Amino acid sequence: MYLSGCSGSTDQPEVGDVSGVVSLDGKPVPGVNIIFQPDSGRAAVGMTNENGEYELEYLHGVKGCKLGQNTVGFDWPPDSPNMISIPPKHTGANAFKFDVKPGGNVFDITMTSK
Repeated sequence: MYLSGCSGSTDQPEVGDVSGVVSLDGKPVPGVNIIFQPDSGRAAVGMTNENGEYELEYLHGVKGCKLGQNTVGFDWPPDSPNMISIPPKHTGANAFKFDVKPGGNVFDITMTSK
């Protein structure tokens, strides 16, 4: 039986490594999932550590993010003790957008509440 979505697929697009730091009002934002959603295709996800640092993963064991324009989203894990409110001016139509290139990409996400 063939199962779609197996990790051995040769249909994987080219990805670029993506990392950075997420901060709000100059302070790191720990424990939030960072989602880079391309215009089409699979999103890449990473979780910030206690210093707000993240590194994206495209598939389990495959670091990176699909090349091209990506829109950034945020998601809190269930029962997260660190939940903060992401200011609306940094979400939806106003979300951060980054152009992922081959190789290493560093995208710091610097937010302000005012």
